[in-house]
Amino acid sequence: MLLYCCKSWAFNNWLGLWRAGVMVRPLTCPPLNSASFPYWKMDAASLVYVALHGMEGVEDVLVGDDRIPALSSNRIKDMGGIFATGGQVVILEGCFGLSTAFPQAFIDAGAEVVIGARTPTVDRRVTLGPAGKAGSRAVRVLLNCGTVAQAVTAAGGLFEAVGDLSARLRLK
Repeated sequence: MLLYCCKSWAFNNWLGLWRAGVMVRPLTCPPLNSASFPYWKMDAASLVYVALHGMEGVEDVLVGDDRIPALSSNRIKDMGGIFATGGQVVILEGCFGLSTAFPQAFIDAGAEVVIGARTPTVDRRVTLGPAGKAGSRAVRVLLNCGTVAQAVTAAGGLFEAVGDLSARLRLK
């Protein structure tokens, strides 16, 4: 699993995934940014969890702390089949994730499905807010061999999915 999030929200995201049964060290922005993020690491992960800020009307960049560009959909597109092994599930926990160019960029790069919100999401830095709880529930369902449709349902209406709703997480 790969977790990429804002540095100031790293504890919150770690906590949500820990509650789902995953221990993972987050990659954060800063120090990483859209130019230095190791995009190639996404191929080695069955589940890519992105908790960065989307901004209404901005389609091609998700940002980290201090609005530092953290992830570029254009870079994902330019890299072609970034998900060479295929079958990845991507969760975009941040605001407007599904209203950006990212879902199509991830699908075109070989991901099987992208889960996220089309609207603003709310979370907390030290404890889990609605978005963190929804993400944690979705991950738990996926880790227990549930379908993407079941994971979206477990997220309590906060998330939708683009791609194959019958897909299941393929652990690598």
